[in-house]
Amino acid sequence: MNSNVENWIVTLLRWLARALVLGLFLFWGSFFVAHTQEWFIAPLPELPPLKVWVGHALHLLMLVGLLASLRWPRAGGLVVVVAAFTFFLQSAGPRFPLFFGLTVLPVLLLAFCPRRTDGQASPAQA
Repeated sequence: MNSNVENWIVTLLRWLARALVLGLFLFWGSFFVAHTQEWFIAPLPELPPLKVWVGHALHLLMLVGLLASLRWPRAGGLVVVVAAFTFFLQSAGPRFPLFFGLTVLPVLLLAFCPRRTDGQASPAQA
């Protein structure tokens, strides 16, 4: 395959992955805001159980990891994989494989899509 075509495909995949990560951040972020209202703002003065605190912290960590993966794909991806696995394992029930897979796929694409294709380091790697 031509080197220019390979470069174009890799660039296209990286931009697609970035767009998907931002979309997932907005999607899961809307649930985070709704659950913050439901569990932490509305029921005052009562506090939610520990399980809710842990789940909410994992959800926030997943969101932070999604944003971090845009700058540091491997580190952010690792955070997303660990947080999403733990969060969805406890909260998604039978939809765990779907939610986990959809959340992790674009982050893994970003993490493992090469930044250089022609043997030269990109400016970010130099």
